[in-house]
Amino acid sequence: MDINGKGDSVDELKGLRITNLDDDDDDDENIAVDEDDNGEDEDDDDEEEQESVILGFVEKPEHSWSLLRQQFPSKAGGVPAWLDPDNLPKGMSCVCDVCGEPLQFLLQVYAPLVEKDSTFHRTLFVFMCLSMKCLLRDQHEQWKRHPDKQSRSVKVFRCQLPRANSFYSSKPPEGNATDKPLTP
Repeated sequence: MDINGKGDSVDELKGLRITNLDDDDDDDENIAVDEDDNGEDEDDDDEEEQESVILGFVEKPEHSWSLLRQQFPSKAGGVPAWLDPDNLPKGMSCVCDVCGEPLQFLLQVYAPLVEKDSTFHRTLFVFMCLSMKCLLRDQHEQWKRHPDKQSRSVKVFRCQLPRANSFYSSKPPEGNATDKPLTP
């Protein structure tokens, strides 16, 4: 693969497959680029059945108001824009299970599941410990199937609300600074 971003690296990336660690397939098969003599993919029919992967990049917002909670932002760093400001994580759920220090906000992703009424608004919040020692220990424990006591240095909190709720209008945001939450 061309690491300078030139050449046929895009074609090689198209052949990559993302799989679970639990898959029984050989790892080499998961990343191999399968092409026949014509340069065409052999598994065109299989690709239609596979779930697509959406890759995102962090960009600086054009307007500061776009990071307000009523805009349902996806963002990295700063302070979380809690979807439900009344039900926040508290207590021991907000500290590293390894060292006991408070976890730091990393990012949030607005990921609604509109086909279900209970998840019309849904945001995932990722927090992590800043200590590499804790992260390495956590990663080591992830490989164990059923550890005696799980110690996590990275935690993901999910918040979801139905379309009709006490915080937001049932209409999508206008995408400008005039959108206001129903409750302060």
